[in-house]
Amino acid sequence: MKQIIKSFALVITVALAASAFAHDIHDKKAHAKGNAQTAKAEKGKFLGKGDGVTTCPVTGEKIENKDNKAVMFGRTVYFCCAGCLADAKKNPAAYVKRTHKEQLLAIKNAPKSEDHHGDHHAQESKSGEQKFLGKGDGIETCPVTGEAVNKNLKGEVNGRVFYVCCEGCLDTVKKNPDLYLKPVEGEKKETAFLGKGDGIETCPVTGEPVNKNLKGEVDGQTFYVCCEGCIDTVKKNPAAYLKKK
Repeated sequence: MKQIIKSFALVITVALAASAFAHDIHDKKAHAKGNAQTAKAEKGKFLGKGDGVTTCPVTGEKIENKDNKAVMFGRTVYFCCAGCLADAKKNPAAYVKRTHKEQLLAIKNAPKSEDHHGDHHAQESKSGEQKFLGKGDGIETCPVTGEAVNKNLKGEVNGRVFYVCCEGCLDTVKKNPDLYLKPVEGEKKETAFLGKGDGIETCPVTGEPVNKNLKGEVDGQTFYVCCEGCIDTVKKNPAAYLKKK
């Protein structure tokens, strides 16, 4: 009789242990599933801040040139730098919508990223004007850093010669001379030409085929673009995108 009672107790103990183990496994699976769902939701969050034509989808900053671009969801999207392009390629859906119209709606209230590129990136005041960043005269001190120049590192902008402390600063000044070099009396400023197309068959901003329904006019010159954003870009700075006939 005692042996039967002992056997019965052993069976109950084993059953309870198995039940507890199964419950623990279930809880762990449920927890893992919850974490996966949370991660999936975070991954699917839209982070875009710009339209991908005039402003960078990653930072919301103004696109200075059209060199950094990629085709995403069947349309060409532009970025302010190679770093932002690389970020978007890792997760396109996080920064780019399938159509330009959807992109504009998605970024309507998106804030612009701050300090993405550091001191070498053009800074803008609240009025939209670019802030002068020069720290040196470009003769004895570097216009970017204010440090002593290297006379072997010489550049020229609009006929004006300047010196810098390193090759990186040389490129920085050439990209945005107005931000680092103060104009001298009698110096003639020239607008850098950024046009990629003729404005008739190809968009002057992107170089892509134009949409004949999107037409603009500046100083009596009619031009066509690929999207509405490019019309505003050309009108704001026509000399940079349209060659005078």
